[in-house]
Amino acid sequence: MAPGTPRPPVRRPLIAGVLFGLFLATLRGHWDSLRRTHDANPFHASTGKHKLEPTERDAHGWDARVSGEDAKTSADFFKRRAEGQTTHDVRVEVSSTRGNFKQDEDAFVLHDPLGRKDDGSFPTEQVSWFEPLTLRYPDPFETFRGCEPTKARDGLSARPLDLVADPSDAEWPVNCAGHEALCDVLRRVAIDREVLAAVANSAAPGIFEFVDGIKKLGVKNFVVVALDDALHEELGKRAVASYRVKNDAVGSHKVSAQKFSIVKEFVERGCSVLLTDTDVAYLRNPFPFLFRDADVESMSDGWDASSAFGFLETVDDASLGRAPDSGRRRAKTFRVAALNSGMWLVMATRASARLMTTMAHRMATEPDLWDQAGYNLELWFASRDDVRVSGATVRVLNPLCFVNSKVMFRFIRHAPALLKDKHVPVAMHSNYHTDKAFKMKRVAEYYTNPEATVDVLSKGCLVGCDADLKSVTQLERDAKANVNDAIVGSKKWADGSEGVWGGKGATARAGGTAHPSHCEPRAPAASSGRVAAYTPHAVPGKRGDFCASQTLRFATDHQKKGNQRDDDTTSARIALKACAAFAKLDKNAETAFLVAADGGDARAVRALDDLLEHGIVKFGLKSRTMVVTNSDRVASDVRKLGVQATVLFEGSRGDDSSSVVFLKWSVATLALADGRPVFLLDPATVLFADPIPFLHGDADVEAGSDGWDDTTAYGYDHVVDDPAMDWSRFCHGGRVVTNDPGFVKLAATKEAFALARLVSRTF
Repeated sequence: MAPGTPRPPVRRPLIAGVLFGLFLATLRGHWDSLRRTHDANPFHASTGKHKLEPTERDAHGWDARVSGEDAKTSADFFKRRAEGQTTHDVRVEVSSTRGNFKQDEDAFVLHDPLGRKDDGSFPTEQVSWFEPLTLRYPDPFETFRGCEPTKARDGLSARPLDLVADPSDAEWPVNCAGHEALCDVLRRVAIDREVLAAVANSAAPGIFEFVDGIKKLGVKNFVVVALDDALHEELGKRAVASYRVKNDAVGSHKVSAQKFSIVKEFVERGCSVLLTDTDVAYLRNPFPFLFRDADVESMSDGWDASSAFGFLETVDDASLGRAPDSGRRRAKTFRVAALNSGMWLVMATRASARLMTTMAHRMATEPDLWDQAGYNLELWFASRDDVRVSGATVRVLNPLCFVNSKVMFRFIRHAPALLKDKHVPVAMHSNYHTDKAFKMKRVAEYYTNPEATVDVLSKGCLVGCDADLKSVTQLERDAKANVNDAIVGSKKWADGSEGVWGGKGATARAGGTAHPSHCEPRAPAASSGRVAAYTPHAVPGKRGDFCASQTLRFATDHQKKGNQRDDDTTSARIALKACAAFAKLDKNAETAFLVAADGGDARAVRALDDLLEHGIVKFGLKSRTMVVTNSDRVASDVRKLGVQATVLFEGSRGDDSSSVVFLKWSVATLALADGRPVFLLDPATVLFADPIPFLHGDADVEAGSDGWDDTTAYGYDHVVDDPAMDWSRFCHGGRVVTNDPGFVKLAATKEAFALARLVSRTF
């Protein structure tokens, strides 16, 4: 190179560095996240002492059973695949006691969870508060027990519904001023204050075939919400009830957007609405198969129990260390397939009205919002900052009774035990397949033509029809490290940051954490569509009623007599000790802090000492705090620090640490029964202030999140890819990191009481 000639830029080191970085990233995913060489895949079920059978191993030799779903179900999947099996095995157990069950009016009464009589007195018989309960949610894809509703089992029940119209009122519909046309339709059409309603215009494909199908089933309480005069007039000629809504919506999205304001009008008149799309093939009258115990009952886009009803999935954050107790696998996410807005019952409740108000506002102000996505986000995820959700409760309709087309053509069609001579679904929504009308005709022919065989469903079924139906975890198996790392690496702090300083565009202010607006609870803006607040169902009576009741005195006598069940004796002893601790709390304090520590866990004991010294004592919370423990030494040390309200109970249920967890939730249950809100604190908590002033106080439960940014803490719309479905391969659903049971405030409401008691019974 001649002197003075400029040197060309050196690119090789840069390129080599990029390649080396990619190589390291590959190794990270290969060794650290998956640990393929020596350990079982951390995303799969733990093998323990179980020797894996060949059908329980995948191509890499890993444990093929998946965490978050039943191990046997996953193993059976791989066995069927290995054997080339093309059918689904379902056990059918239809009880003769099942029938046309419908919630009676008593189901909507706000019952006393403490069992008080009408005169306010307590029962004289002993109450077993903490009878053990094994929660195993039924899997209809494994054992199908029919479509008829049944009453709640094991003492479990949904919360009472806040109906807009009192069932005892003779005057109905209600609030008819300005809505006379709708009220006139409801008086003529509604049965038991319910209607089946479809929203459509004259351009809706197959609208009249759909209407004819409903008429053939003899559904009398059916109304079409007509969005144009042409449809309204034609329905009148066909003697079909129609409610004309003036609307200029054009296109399926805009028509769907109108649903929420329309349903709100029905609900506010006191009429429950079974809202349906017109691409739903009804095979039976749907009303006998509804539970009516939740604000919303909806079809699901799920295709097995885990996707339809939800499951927990562990998140692996390797940056927290490799030690088993490092916390790398502490976080779990709740995952569930989207509820299907093509068919859902909206009960005429105040929570439903709040939901419809919010969704109508969002659809009007967010042009890119898909109605089904918004509906799911509002129902599945909790309130946060100034975003107040409706508080509507949800029931997922049985996915083998209220069927999406993926379940129909990839499960029921391949399940001999579910052929039409044994099972007829209530309805099928043709949502997963592009040839909607064709699929609806095939289904109608199969179930209504006595001569038709299941082969009818196979005609023209080329895409999304095979029996190789995989769970969410199986679909994501090969991309599991990427799915995991994407959520671990999420760092979106837009909403959370604004929440710290009070709303959109808010920025940090001088004074930092000392500024009065820092972390101050914020009410929703008047223009947000979220102004109406949930009215809590307070535990009845006055604080102290429970501990002063004859129930407790009877429990004392009962304990002395002996010969009782262990659960009865345990309930009585815990109640006595808990009430003694309650008496030592500050009588003027609204909320009590509850900390539980296992005396056999040295780390927990050290953490408790730090929390008490640097938090509870520092911020003057001693008189508002009670400590639950199984160690006399811990109880003594706590009292020396000035916390006098202690519950010492040695050997509550065995000698392991779970007995302390049981004790914590049992005491929390009793505190709520006594009218005392409680704030559960894990010993490993650092307090920077008294947390109570920073709570919103507008929910039964306010909990910290195990999430680390907006996406993980607040939840998001997660998409699962099922390539076998082609056009509809991307299935939407909710995903959110779980809440922290070690930092949660429970209001003294019936719902919080029921939750605490349920948790205590599972230990």
